[in-house]
Amino acid sequence: MTIAKTPSPRKSRPPKPAPASEKCGTCAGSGETTTTVRVGRKRREIGATQTGLCLDCLGSGTA
Repeated sequence: MTIAKTPSPRKSRPPKPAPASEKCGTCAGSGETTTTVRVGRKRREIGATQTGLCLDCLGSGTA
């Protein structure tokens, strides 16, 4: 009496992780940029800064 061996099913691999998205070079992934505030007719800098959306990635932080 011989026992017939059944082939064992293949083990499935776990899915590959999603590739990491590249960070934006302009805002370093934060989505915001800072600019100096300029006032007057000669556009002198007053030492203050303001933040705004990064125009390269539109605030998403990824390229």
